[in-house]
Amino acid sequence: MAKKTPETEIKQKIYLSARKLFVEKGYHRTSIPDIVKDAGVSIGAIYHHFSSKEELARVIHEDAVESFLSRYQLYVDSQRTALGKIRGFVELMLSWADEDLITVNYLLHARPKEILDCNFTICTAEGLEAVKKIVEFGQKEGTFKDADQILLAAFISGPVMRLIELKTDGIITQPLSSIIDTTTQLIFDALKK
Repeated sequence: MAKKTPETEIKQKIYLSARKLFVEKGYHRTSIPDIVKDAGVSIGAIYHHFSSKEELARVIHEDAVESFLSRYQLYVDSQRTALGKIRGFVELMLSWADEDLITVNYLLHARPKEILDCNFTICTAEGLEAVKKIVEFGQKEGTFKDADQILLAAFISGPVMRLIELKTDGIITQPLSSIIDTTTQLIFDALKK
């Protein structure tokens, strides 16, 4: 976790409420009074721990990205084949969504552009670069098609994101971890030469 992870119970309540509301309502439609009500804290408590709603969102974002990159290193970087790396990525995202759907949805959909260093709306720059590394590896290995890396990256992250959306909407009811192998094989089959 990032060094700014909430340390006090009140700060934790604020952090968790803001993250949940940013996912449910969107950053711009979530007000400080909304966070106050949901967290059961005072406005003063929020401003004691965070200078602004933007800073709160930035801390949430930094923690989520750090968690993603840490999980990526564990699940993906440790793999030695293109198929293993795809499986690692699929397992990372689907298992993480089973464990903490709010954080995953925050990363995928709720991050306000004001806190980012780029204008990505679908995934963070870190996420895109991570998936492009899988593509680059598969192309160098000679396993993946010699197509545009962004296009192939979309074939990896797109289905995974859609499955998470379907889980969020209640259309998929079983644990996402139960479809890791099938999802991996379908993605791999789309990318292989």
